Amino acid sequence: MKELVILDLDGVTIKDQSQIIFLNYLRSKKIIDLFFYFKIYIWFIFYKLGLAKNPEKVVDFAYSFLKGKKQEEIDELVHKFFVDKLREFIFPEIIDIINEHKARGREFVIISAAVLPIVREVASFLGIKNIICTELGIEGGLFTGKILGKIIYGKNKKFVAERFINENDFSFGNSYAYADHISDLNLLLAVSKPCVVNPDRLLRVQAKKRNWPILIFKK
Repeated sequence: MKELVILDLDGVTIKDQSQIIFLNYLRSKKIIDLFFYFKIYIWFIFYKLGLAKNPEKVVDFAYSFLKGKKQEEIDELVHKFFVDKLREFIFPEIIDIINEHKARGREFVIISAAVLPIVREVASFLGIKNIICTELGIEGGLFTGKILGKIIYGKNKKFVAERFINENDFSFGNSYAYADHISDLNLLLAVSKPCVVNPDRLLRVQAKKRNWPILIFKK
């Protein structure tokens, strides 16, 4: 059976939070105002400190600025953001790891709470075709300003990973997973070859307890 590698995006593939980097980019281009910027930025600080849990409400609010905008317009904006800014935040170490897995014929899927346009750009650059991420509502070619369905976070990551595995003839018993946050613990516990990357304090404790590999990438 073919082996599967499950990658997280933020903190594992990307230095920092991709959506904070995007937020900074939007602010620099004057696409969002200062109040909107700080309201979201403060939440992400709380998240990093472990004081905020479910990001669904803040992600929903963060992309409310898209309401009524054309899909092609935003796809172009996100592509420019990736080329101008986000590409430089990809960890060189993860590229080496990806290339090593590819050399052994393993398949990949990126599973992330980040939104589809951002994840799609990173996946395309890395040559990864499978992505599962938070999707944005679109009706008639225009964004609704709301997320579509559930955010891909916490227990939902394990759920969507399991569905992908079952639908594509993989197995948790033959899979790798790379993650950085305690909210990813259920997914890491499910696979046979878990690895934590730049872990937060709580995940580091769990990794040491279970003798999981801990990778620290330069930031």
